[in-house]
Amino acid sequence: MTDRFPISLQEQTVHTGPQFTPTQPATPGGGGGRATPLLIGGIAFAAVFLLIVGGTIGYLVLRGNDGEPASGGTATTTDPSSASASASATPTGEVEEERRWRPETMERAGDNPSGKPRGGGLQFIPPAVYDQRQTPRGVAYVNDAQGAYAQAEDGWYSGMFVGAVEWRPGIEYPGNEVASEKIVACYFAASIWGDTEGRTLDDQVTEPVTIAGLPGYRTTATVNFAKAPMELTSATSLTVIVLDTPQGPSVFMLETAVGVAEHEEAAAEALESLTGVA
Repeated sequence: MTDRFPISLQEQTVHTGPQFTPTQPATPGGGGGRATPLLIGGIAFAAVFLLIVGGTIGYLVLRGNDGEPASGGTATTTDPSSASASASATPTGEVEEERRWRPETMERAGDNPSGKPRGGGLQFIPPAVYDQRQTPRGVAYVNDAQGAYAQAEDGWYSGMFVGAVEWRPGIEYPGNEVASEKIVACYFAASIWGDTEGRTLDDQVTEPVTIAGLPGYRTTATVNFAKAPMELTSATSLTVIVLDTPQGPSVFMLETAVGVAEHEEAAAEALESLTGVA
């Protein structure tokens, strides 16, 4: 990790020439002549025009109602103030799943006992080389997390942490297998990889495990970089283990600089020390 820990009536003038006063009286009765048929014709035309326009508008209104999606469709908005509301609920009131969701703030449920980082229902013993403590960054679906980190070289670290798995309220928890895969995918997609370029997520495997008597799933994968400023490594190994604990689903995650033997050995050591909490 480079400097990171593993986000626009016009008035018409009519020129008619000289004006003359009529010398003949108007047509007897004041009506008839050319004016009467013109007036009647104008009124008839206006009536027909209104009928046509009114009918067209009525047709379009009715047609518009028929065009609504049968299932309700999806509402859209350009008002920034309503963006969060439209993103969090469907027209039927159901909450939509948000990609890479995580709690607004990381909350700790308790302290670390005897130097063991604790989160959710898990704790582990950090190896000596992992001498820095930090709340993990870029991790989705995790709360109550605590991590330990070790410097691989200037600006690049390996890390490990435990925490509680937390899904967005209103969204059904998909289970430990899917949770482990989603945490890996979201971590890979997070903006935490510094000056590296062309990263790929390779060799991903998910399998059931039981650790310290706790059942769950483990997803492993390797993040490879096409271009990176590091000298000792060009890849990062990811391991995400989601286990059932009395405190609820909890996660242990390892992010290890590939090729740094001391860190790889320490990661295995930390995994062996992983237990539930009383």
